[in-house]
Amino acid sequence: MKRLLFPLLLAALLLPATAMAQRILALTPHACEMIYAIGAQAQLVGAVSYCDYPAEAKQLPRIGSYERINVEAALRLKPDLAIVMSRNVVGIEVLEKMGVRTVVSNPDSFESMFDDMLKLGELTRHTAEAGKLVAQLRQRLQQVRSRPRSETAVFYEVWHDPLLTAGGPSFISDLIHEAGGRNIFAGIDIETAHVNIESVIRAKPELIVIPIEKRSIAERRIFWEKWLGGGKVRFVAIDPDILHRPGPRLIDGLEALQGALQNQKYLATDGRR
Repeated sequence: MKRLLFPLLLAALLLPATAMAQRILALTPHACEMIYAIGAQAQLVGAVSYCDYPAEAKQLPRIGSYERINVEAALRLKPDLAIVMSRNVVGIEVLEKMGVRTVVSNPDSFESMFDDMLKLGELTRHTAEAGKLVAQLRQRLQQVRSRPRSETAVFYEVWHDPLLTAGGPSFISDLIHEAGGRNIFAGIDIETAHVNIESVIRAKPELIVIPIEKRSIAERRIFWEKWLGGGKVRFVAIDPDILHRPGPRLIDGLEALQGALQNQKYLATDGRR
């Protein structure tokens, strides 16, 4: 690592603060998707696990996870910018000491997500592309907001064992509200909350949203119908990446969620419909 230190520090001293980022590390999946969406992918040199969209992103060199990076592997890619969810990511402090600029991107609302897209547009000199993308996404968001609300009672099953759901402060709860529904656990003041079966039964959900993530949707449907009654609750299985990542596809997730709420549609990915 010492052999890398001097040239990187020297490059950092010579680099103007407003210089275009030319060699970028995307250390969170949503940032990776943003970079591709604004057309700056040629400037990406590395990523972390779960940076898997679009498909080309899978070919990027991996330097760790969103929680910890391999500093030496990162420095071998000669980055001048790292986009992180938090400066608490293990290894980031070392990168900064070696002159790699870092930008934190951890949006918790649509507005902060749009702001981050515009910021990345400026840093990569893709300002026009970022502005166009944000304008398109804002228009789609406005269309969703303009439709009549269904106020469908929604249970979002974050995980089944232990049983976890989205509480009031969570972005997921905001998405349910934006889509026109009502999160039955919005009153819990915890982002991701433990709940029990009895509390779900008492809340009388009309729709259960199950992320397609290491579980059988069919088995979950059978499980909940045993407690809630067959035909009394609808289910939607949805790709968690389009609801959990605050990136360009979040509007896709919002539209899918609203469609499930309004069209009274049961969706499944395991061959059942």
